[in-house]
Amino acid sequence: MAKLELSIDRISRSRRNLFTSVRLDRLAEYRDDDEWVQQALHSDSVCFVPLWRNRNLLAETGAEQKAVYLEPGKLEHIDAIQPPTLLGMDDKRYFFAVAINDKQRDELLEQHPGAEFLDLRMASIDIDAKHAGVLAYAKALLYWQYRHAFCGACGNPNRIESSGHKLVCSDQECGRQSFPRIDPAIIVLVTQGDACLLGRNAVWPPRRFSTLAGFVEPGESLEDALVREVYEEAQVRLKGIRYVSSQPWPFPASAMCGFYAEAENRECGASDEMEEVRWITAPGLKKAIMEDEVRLPPPVSIAFRLISDWYRQQCGEDLKPLVRQAGSWRSRNR
Repeated sequence: MAKLELSIDRISRSRRNLFTSVRLDRLAEYRDDDEWVQQALHSDSVCFVPLWRNRNLLAETGAEQKAVYLEPGKLEHIDAIQPPTLLGMDDKRYFFAVAINDKQRDELLEQHPGAEFLDLRMASIDIDAKHAGVLAYAKALLYWQYRHAFCGACGNPNRIESSGHKLVCSDQECGRQSFPRIDPAIIVLVTQGDACLLGRNAVWPPRRFSTLAGFVEPGESLEDALVREVYEEAQVRLKGIRYVSSQPWPFPASAMCGFYAEAENRECGASDEMEEVRWITAPGLKKAIMEDEVRLPPPVSIAFRLISDWYRQQCGEDLKPLVRQAGSWRSRNR
């Protein structure tokens, strides 16, 4: 197989992945300025990003999904659960994330017929990249606040500070401070000759195959984690690794670091983590998709980006229309 060329720089490569195009000035220097934050909250230029039970409010507009933001005065008691979290601003508006309760959810759904609170992982397939990034950013921060409501040192409630970007233990003797955390993970498309390696986890939807992935353990480099995970999941030995790009992955709180790796040979085997692993060529992948034997991860994921770029290198074709033609990611239920 010819070397898979990457014609753009690493920064541009990462921006091709969904959830990376936030394009907001995060205004970190104003997070602790209570007077400034209150002025922004009551400005005519403010808009709120509502989340209900970790789901985002989206409306269908033809073939696309549209993020629903709330204008000033459209939501009573924006601090009913917790103070709004400052996300930042674009050229026109301040963005704040707000957690809403069941009563507020019902009111918003009445105000926005056709809108729903949806899981961003699948709904973002057809959403503008900038707004997908904003929604993912809001989702990640509110999830972190929810999961760290209590101090990890003494168990007392945490207090939200710094406009949602810091938690402080309410016990003055403890006073432990916590900041948003993510879990680093590697994700890799392993190739050998003209074939790539795909795996299937038993807990995934039927016929779903994807790249190999896993979390980085304490004391590991990204490269060491990659080598370990590939062998644990597929019993494959590697002889080369190349970094590709990264992607924030708020499902629930990861940072995915994408790689290509070259295997020594095509020896492989299933494991406790992978129900099935298989080597497959580009023509074989095309046939398997059209016959509904293989279903790939949705295009919001870096896994799909790795596979589709390899597929284009192999045969010069775009993989996304092929998968849509075979049956869109959202419409397949069987």
